[in-house]
Amino acid sequence: MTPVTERTPVPLPPGVSQERVHGTEALVVDTPAARAVLHLDGAHLTSWAPAGAQDVLWLSELSEYGDGAAIRGGIPLVGPWFGPGRDGERPVKHGWIRNHPWELTAASFDGDDVVLELALEGADPDGTGIRADAVFRIGADLSVDLTLTAGSEEIEAEAALHTYLAVGDVREIEIRGLQGGDYLDNTRDLEQFRQEEPVLRLSGATDRVYGINAEVVIEDVAGARRIVLSPRGTAKTVVWNPWSQSAAEMADMPDDAWTDFVCVEPAVAKDAAQVLPPGGALTLGVTYRVER
Repeated sequence: MTPVTERTPVPLPPGVSQERVHGTEALVVDTPAARAVLHLDGAHLTSWAPAGAQDVLWLSELSEYGDGAAIRGGIPLVGPWFGPGRDGERPVKHGWIRNHPWELTAASFDGDDVVLELALEGADPDGTGIRADAVFRIGADLSVDLTLTAGSEEIEAEAALHTYLAVGDVREIEIRGLQGGDYLDNTRDLEQFRQEEPVLRLSGATDRVYGINAEVVIEDVAGARRIVLSPRGTAKTVVWNPWSQSAAEMADMPDDAWTDFVCVEPAVAKDAAQVLPPGGALTLGVTYRVER
């Protein structure tokens, strides 16, 4: 992992502390509005619970931490490519920004929300000078914004916020907001289909990239709540759950844990990848809120 340059620590506002969580450095938020845990490795948010509510993010109890590990759960930051990249040959799935320690650059209160800003630079294995910046606004709602900025060379960039949402039972959820969207089905060799139904109900392994960039609602029937996803700067919406067979093949996930989450993630990926000139930037973001 790239060593972190020693700099003057950023002052932390009341309700925010830096602690070791699962053996690695993390920012712990505990305010009247919300509780959250943000790991510096990967700028990876692993927990967010608005006041009086259960955690909205799912985290595997078998996840690995530190030493370049990709945490299983929470909100992995994906980039500068998605999956194996558009050429299918990238060596690190979903890019390298989630496999390096980030630096906290600012921490403040804005009303009842905690705002944490982090940056990653000098970690690009290709040496092109790509920089990544992330802003987390943590309160009754959760907002996450990710920016990738090209260095000295033109790059083709993809990015996503690979959110694992905790649900009562994935077999009982209803996902709304995808009707009329064309999607690539990764369980069927990326064949293209169209979502004609107003509601998506999962009944098996699901890995779809929808051409949708609008609000999506997850009706968590068993969990008795509704999770609303409002994206910005995005082009795609990815829906993923491994189901039983694939989950059993994952060493960092309990065999039966697939029922406890669904990934619904805003993305700029596939044919929506952006070509960034030197110094050009790609920014995408999302806000989550919980309704009952």
